[in-house]
Amino acid sequence: MYTITYLFTPLDEPLNGRHIYARGLHGFLFNVTGQTDRQESDWLHHHPTPRPFTLVPFYTDNGYLAGLRLSALTDRAATLFQRTGEWFQDTGRPCHLGGREFIIQETHAVPGPSWAQLALSQPAQQIGLRFTSPTAFKQGPRHLPLPLPANVFSGPVRMWETFAPPMMTLPPGWLDWCAQNVFVTQHRIETATVIIDKNERFTGFVGEVWFEAHRGDDLALRAWQALAELAAFCGVGHKTTMGMGATERL
Repeated sequence: MYTITYLFTPLDEPLNGRHIYARGLHGFLFNVTGQTDRQESDWLHHHPTPRPFTLVPFYTDNGYLAGLRLSALTDRAATLFQRTGEWFQDTGRPCHLGGREFIIQETHAVPGPSWAQLALSQPAQQIGLRFTSPTAFKQGPRHLPLPLPANVFSGPVRMWETFAPPMMTLPPGWLDWCAQNVFVTQHRIETATVIIDKNERFTGFVGEVWFEAHRGDDLALRAWQALAELAAFCGVGHKTTMGMGATERL
């Protein structure tokens, strides 16, 4: 898995974050990848869920969009993102977002841990996570903006089961174990709302949460630590390909 970062330089006015919607960022990614390689962009666009990537925008202190961080869980997605950034960087071709024109000034690709390295995570009974963008979980027709352990780790479980090598399976019934034995011990969270598009808003929680396992064998605890590392790449909760659910280890 890889992290690919695009750094933006405006050609006229800075990209005001208040004029950029989450769905616009999602569309921007497929616009630029489509210009670079239509076939591969279509493959990613039509990929069944879960898709092998997440995106997170980052902003300057005064609220201007400075770039985009992409996490790719497969080599194929990483290659597409890196080739796209480097092609726009080398050609100087302008990009458009939020009514503004800019270029991709720099592209950085950094390898993350391999699946084998994650599988060798050391067992431990505590995990701290920082949720840096609004995080919420589908619950019927609405969203639940609370860090219930089984909800937090269900997304990484799904990503692991979809993209990890077949021989690297999680312990049977791991998510049931998590629901019964992992608890929130402390948190500093608050709700935050972002605009998805002109007709939709998304409310989730942001902040720091500490989890503790009440009991579990080494295999369950090792898998738990691996999934926490994976969460930093695959995100947590709903709409991770639009920037929601960005997560860091504490």
